[in-house]
Amino acid sequence: MLRLKFDSNLDFQIDAINSVAGLFKGQAKKPFDYTFQIIPNLLDLPQRRIFENLQEIQKKNGLPISNEDDLKEPYNFTIEMETGTGKTYVYLRTILELNQKYGWTKFIIVVPSVAIKEGVLKTLDITKEHFKQVYENLPYTYFPYKSDNLVMVRMFGQDTNLQIMVITRDAFNKDT
Repeated sequence: MLRLKFDSNLDFQIDAINSVAGLFKGQAKKPFDYTFQIIPNLLDLPQRRIFENLQEIQKKNGLPISNEDDLKEPYNFTIEMETGTGKTYVYLRTILELNQKYGWTKFIIVVPSVAIKEGVLKTLDITKEHFKQVYENLPYTYFPYKSDNLVMVRMFGQDTNLQIMVITRDAFNKDT
């Protein structure tokens, strides 16, 4: 059986992961103490702190420095990487990193097509063992969004463990 081997120590990937996680430096990791039926990701970091973190990351990476007018909610941060450099690996690992650092458990990956959705799900399958080693058996589940299976969406909202939903842009934008 062919098994892929992933290198968890590629500097450019680690830099990208740390850049995203660094945006939220200072965010407290909250214990689960929710009485609601839906368990949210909570961001209680002031906008000013996120802006300072952003400028620090931009300086570190040699990027143009944003001014305060560029930072508005909802936030829209971008990591740009060349084709073949492991973008999918980086954003999946970033999800795990954000969970470890800040306790966030709800992630939705929105992709432009069914083919890319299937590719992301396949990558989640083949990286599961690798990520278990890197993140000491961190429990997480993932699933494709299907409009005829709303039980999974309900479970996504209520489960206290790390959850990843993969959905196409078209499904995300539908009125129903």
